[in-house]
Amino acid sequence: MTTLLETSQSDARKLVKSTLTGSGIEAVGGAAAAVLAILGLAHVAPQHMLSISAIVIGLALLAQAGVLANGASDVVAREAMGRRDKMEFEGGIGAQALAGGAALVLGILSLIGLDAGVLMSVTAIVLGVGLVLESGATSRLNRLDDGAPASARGTHARRAVAGSEGAQMLIGLAAVVLGILALIGLDATTLNLVAMLAVSVSILLSGAALGGKMAGMLAMSH
Repeated sequence: MTTLLETSQSDARKLVKSTLTGSGIEAVGGAAAAVLAILGLAHVAPQHMLSISAIVIGLALLAQAGVLANGASDVVAREAMGRRDKMEFEGGIGAQALAGGAALVLGILSLIGLDAGVLMSVTAIVLGVGLVLESGATSRLNRLDDGAPASARGTHARRAVAGSEGAQMLIGLAAVVLGILALIGLDATTLNLVAMLAVSVSILLSGAALGGKMAGMLAMSH
């Protein structure tokens, strides 16, 4: 199998750098959204904090999905993916983009005064489903082969990404449950803020873990 850094060094570094940038944006967006959700839970304009948090999460997911989509063909070719793996990888990117776009639109609609309770509950559900489906793309990126000898640092990086994947799936399911509970009328604002906090922490950890792996691969390429 052709390794990521075995063929065109410039193209490989470009792919790794772009993924690193996207992961960094995702992590920063997650951190910002987490702060907003915490402020909302502390009763600082909770409805506005909820809507803005959803918007920030949506932008972060869209940015990361855009970066991954741009390099998807390179990843598929270099990893010699079969049909199933290709569908899992590209489907994960698509799910991330759709969840991010939906969160952005619903957050804006909520912010301008439409039925915030229902819109934010739906947002929590959509983001939760998006996190679960997105894990396929993250898993494939974690298995990228840089062609370098195995190292403790590389092993730790892969384990960190794998751990964030597991947490992401659990948090995604939790966000779906919280969104459904909010949708049926149980303290919608609080439940949705908790869901946004959980999702934002998940993308923060995922972005940081994947970014760490990409940074290590970039260092190996020099």
